[in-house]
Amino acid sequence: MSARGEPSARTGAARKTTLIAVGLLCGFVLWAHLGSGVRVFHSEVVSEPGWEAFRAKYDVDYFGGDGQFVRAVQNGYNLVYYTHKYAPRFTRKRAGDAVDSCAACHSAEDLAYGFVSSDRLDPKTGKRMSFEDSVRRCYARSMNGFVPTIYDPAVRDIRLLARAVAHHLQLSEGTIRPPERVTTHDDRSASTTR
Repeated sequence: MSARGEPSARTGAARKTTLIAVGLLCGFVLWAHLGSGVRVFHSEVVSEPGWEAFRAKYDVDYFGGDGQFVRAVQNGYNLVYYTHKYAPRFTRKRAGDAVDSCAACHSAEDLAYGFVSSDRLDPKTGKRMSFEDSVRRCYARSMNGFVPTIYDPAVRDIRLLARAVAHHLQLSEGTIRPPERVTTHDDRSASTTR
């Protein structure tokens, strides 16, 4: 063969290899999104028990029936109430643990108040703590798990859940949760005699 024919053969082989690689990539993308059934490839979030009641109670539909924010809030719900299932890498179950989830210690309102009053000086550490740092710290200490990065969806979506609940409760930045009033026996008897 001539020297002129050789480069065209190389070019043809390179084109063929490129087309095969592009075809395989396109095939994988189509399989992943349409045919695999693997949850990680889909943008939908699994609806766990209690989500619809939570959604109605905190008027999550205010932000739209569906969308990235609502899906992130739903994922945050799953992370808080089903931590063992959705964030097992950040938790380590011990024999004495009754419940291995964020909701075992924190209510949605606790998270909302924590969100609006974050970025304050933490007396325990002597440092300013963001909401995200508090979540990461809780994963590490209370859950005895690995520390996620600040950009991990397991931190971001809990923040968005707290933000949605704070919006519903109409909490403004810096709002501190009022102390819970303990009802005494005298209060109960006074209300029944009226």
